[in-house]
Amino acid sequence: MMAKDTTSPFTPGRPVPLEFFVGRIEEIERLGRKIRDSVAAKRVEVAFVTGERGIGKSSLASFACFLGERDQSVLSAHALLGGVDTVEGVAKRVFDQLLKEHAASTYFEKVKDLFGRHVKKVGLFGTSV
Repeated sequence: MMAKDTTSPFTPGRPVPLEFFVGRIEEIERLGRKIRDSVAAKRVEVAFVTGERGIGKSSLASFACFLGERDQSVLSAHALLGGVDTVEGVAKRVFDQLLKEHAASTYFEKVKDLFGRHVKKVGLFGTSV
């Protein structure tokens, strides 16, 4: 097992607080353009962030989601895809994460309305939509 670099603030699956997130300007700008283009074209976009363990992928993805929601009023979610090996698995993981992150917000109704045209019933954590 590889020892974790103790100088890095990043722990896999646990994003750092925004006030500690520094660097990655090019990646943040690229994700920001993707979000703005998605809004302008009125289409759903997906971004995959890949890299070595512990380098800040979760923090980058969560930061991009935060900025997209704050600056563009988009519905976003950061879903870990480890262990997923089918397109259906990716769709389920993303949908589950959207519901989990936004169940208590006004976005929940938007997600329900969006998917309600295509999905009859979905259950998550004992809640059915």
